[in-house]
Amino acid sequence: MHRLILFRHSEAVHSPRYRDHERPLTETGRMDAERAGARLAELSLAIDLAIVSDSRRTIETWEIAGAAFAPHPETRLAAKIYEAERRDLMDLARDTPKSVRTLMLVGHNPSIVEFAIHFAGRGEHGLLKRLGKGFPTSAIAVFEVEDEDWRKLRWGDGILVHYLT
Repeated sequence: MHRLILFRHSEAVHSPRYRDHERPLTETGRMDAERAGARLAELSLAIDLAIVSDSRRTIETWEIAGAAFAPHPETRLAAKIYEAERRDLMDLARDTPKSVRTLMLVGHNPSIVEFAIHFAGRGEHGLLKRLGKGFPTSAIAVFEVEDEDWRKLRWGDGILVHYLT
């Protein structure tokens, strides 16, 4: 069984001083990212690969959250995530090598929430209901995937096992 984790970046500064791509995290966002990393680490999820949007807020989110993992997971930046649609995220997941057992995508709404909702085919009713209400900053959805071949991923294949907000 494989695992796919979707992680929305933490709260970023809203200021005309920054272009959207360059917005840093707020102090609250930094604390939330640290808390999110600790919660993920508590679940003992061995992340093989984190693919992170190249925006400043997603990079900062993952740098802070990823510090909770030893060893630190392999990380790749992907400009494609910044303005992705859900199908772009699916393409990234499908392009993942079979050797990767746990993949994390760190990105933005609306693509993260749209992907999560369309990918969640099964899971505990309460988790699915919470997911349907939105995907706030620093939220994390953890899915198990029965098929061992990432190339065969389809909408509805995900079994939602954790939804952290």
